[in-house]
Amino acid sequence: MKKDKPDTHNLYYLARFRSTIHSALITHPRTLAVRVDLRLPEGYCVDDNEAIESFTPAIKSRLVALFKRKKKNNPGKQIHESGLHYIWVRESNQCGEKIHYHALLMFNKDCFWTLGDYKKKGNLADLITQAWLSALKLKGDQYHPLVSFPENPCYHLFREKLGATDDCHEVFQRIDYMAKHRTKQYSNKVRTLGCSVSGSKTL
Repeated sequence: MKKDKPDTHNLYYLARFRSTIHSALITHPRTLAVRVDLRLPEGYCVDDNEAIESFTPAIKSRLVALFKRKKKNNPGKQIHESGLHYIWVRESNQCGEKIHYHALLMFNKDCFWTLGDYKKKGNLADLITQAWLSALKLKGDQYHPLVSFPENPCYHLFREKLGATDDCHEVFQRIDYMAKHRTKQYSNKVRTLGCSVSGSKTL
């Protein structure tokens, strides 16, 4: 760890991030982690986190519906299911005006090993996109740019090899970036952090 990291990074956030990843791997020993950027439309109220707080339940409900359909369409066959572990941070641009979110979403790799073609329907990328538009109460392909996946957004993590793979190192670099102070607007009114693991479970 660099000596200046306490000045540039939120160490509490880093601890929460790592705790959440560990929790995901306890639930799913083989985990797919996905980085996604979530933006808000022009004129959207940014006084609270209503959209991001509706986003993760929207993903969960879609996962439940997906596995229910798979079981119905494949009677007698084993269907792997997935929960959702997540990390999100609320950030702003350099002017402090444009609010957006960075998120790391974690799924069972036995269910999803990639996002799929971003332009096609019915895959994990589409599920995530539709969940964000649902959280924003928006419909239509014109809003799809509000969801963007950065270059190399997918990482495969394994409980038995935690810390020993390139993907693991790259995930920790991603969450390191998400914990930087520079793009945060800390406030007692609006949270800048959300995790599927509560603070009481922080390692």
